[in-house]
Order: sequence, then C-alpha cells, then structure tokens
Amino acid sequence: MTDEFKDRIFQGARRMVIWGESRADVLHRLEVNGIPSDEAQQMYERALAERVSTLRTDAIKQTVQGLGLLLAAFYLFNRLAEGSGAISQHGVAAILLTGFLGAWRFFKGIFGYLLARSREGSLSDHDDDDKE
Repeated sequence: MTDEFKDRIFQGARRMVIWGESRADVLHRLEVNGIPSDEAQQMYERALAERVSTLRTDAIKQTVQGLGLLLAAFYLFNRLAEGSGAISQHGVAAILLTGFLGAWRFFKGIFGYLLARSREGSLSDHDDDDKE
C-alpha cells in the first residue's frame, strides 16, 4: 500500500470526522480500505485531534472577544460614572448590553474550549453557532 493511497484514505476519514460521523463509521471505512486496525485507530485519533484543535481555536477567539467586551463595559461604566456622577438611561443600557454580550461570549468560549472533544455534529454547524 503506497503512502499516497494511505494519505487519500486519511483525507476521506478526516472529512468524515469533520462532518461529525461516528467513530465506528470512520474506523469501519478505514478498515474496509485495507488499513490495519491499530493504524486505523491512529489515523482516527489524528483526525479527531485536528477537529478538536479547530474547535478550541474558535473557542479561544470567542473567549477573547467576550473578555474585550467585558473590559469595554467596565471602561464605559468608569468613564460615565467619573464624568458627571450620574449615568443616563442610554449609558446604563449600553453598559449592560455590552457586559451581558461580553459575559455570554466569554463563558460560551470557555465551555466550548473545555467541551470541544465531546462536541458532536459537523464543524460547519459549529460555524453557524458563532454567528448568533
């Protein structure tokens, strides 16, 4: 079996992992294509590691965005409170909205990072979740 053939088989298995296919289906496909069981397991783990890495990278971006929004809300609160001692309703609304959005993205990113390995479904579905 040539390395080129193994690479083509791995690319197919990687696509299956990215699309969220079950472990059993991916291993079955590898074994049907002549990949020994232990090597199939290694290929699956490598593809899964790539998937988890992608999910965690996206989660880190989301966490940083959330932290930035939380810092912006904190900054707005301090600036408005220092200015006149009174904060308008629009100022309070802007601070609360920024703070809640920041907290939501921050915690969603943290949990996304921690739970990346157990996340099911296609990565393209995951991308749609980030556009909320």
